Amino acid sequence: MAEQCDIVESMFTADLPHIRIFGRMIFDPVWAERTHAAAGHEILHVIRGRMELVTADSRHRLGPGDTAVVASGSMHRDEFDTAEELDILYCAFDWPPADSYFRHVSNDVPARMSDDRRAQLIAMFDQLRAPSVGEGPAERALLRARLLAILLFLLCEALEQPPAEAPSVARNLMLRARQYVNVHYAECIALNDIADALHVSPYHLSHVFSRESDFSLFAYLMQVRMDKAKELLLAGRHNVSEVSRAVGYQDPNYFSKAFRKHVGQSPRQYALQHARVK
Repeated sequence: MAEQCDIVESMFTADLPHIRIFGRMIFDPVWAERTHAAAGHEILHVIRGRMELVTADSRHRLGPGDTAVVASGSMHRDEFDTAEELDILYCAFDWPPADSYFRHVSNDVPARMSDDRRAQLIAMFDQLRAPSVGEGPAERALLRARLLAILLFLLCEALEQPPAEAPSVARNLMLRARQYVNVHYAECIALNDIADALHVSPYHLSHVFSRESDFSLFAYLMQVRMDKAKELLLAGRHNVSEVSRAVGYQDPNYFSKAFRKHVGQSPRQYALQHARVK
């Protein structure tokens, strides 16, 4: 058994993070009140409850499924409502490449993740906190390998995400996207079409538009189409099929379902109600 332990330690774990503390954590209220230094490098994953990670120059709100990282020695507070339950998966670790790692990975990285990537990260944490089948060196190595996989996942995300744009540049892109939608709403357009026209990636356009508008590009396209549809219906010169095609829907039945979901009435009900008001 001792020989097996030596083999695992010498051959398979040399470059893995060394875990100091790992487990589900009940936060001490004093951590919310006093600024303190991280005990080694830290990664936090919220299972239940809400908190804010507060540093000298930023605040990061975390809820269920959210993740944060803290470099060793970083001064911070973990603010949370002590009257509410807070369930955190906490890991403090040492790792030789960490200084270089934290130059690339900040808490903006998980905050900017797409829903699909965030779901992948949550699944990795679910695997990390799954009960171990044993306490031997191989099981400990597996835990460290899973932590490394999470760290590298965040690094890949950091390297793939475009750098944050200056506010004026980002806002200009959002306004150009709106202008494109206002002109082309009657066509069968999708995110890829708008991104191609503006010479940016669909992911970048979607992210910037949502950040600058507080709603998605798809929601804006839907709003423009529905507002124009209401104008045409109220004018009374077009039937539902004609209105549908005029606002970019080739299938009148799909248009009617979308209109009812957005407005709360069918196109015909909306037009009749307005006619009675007049």
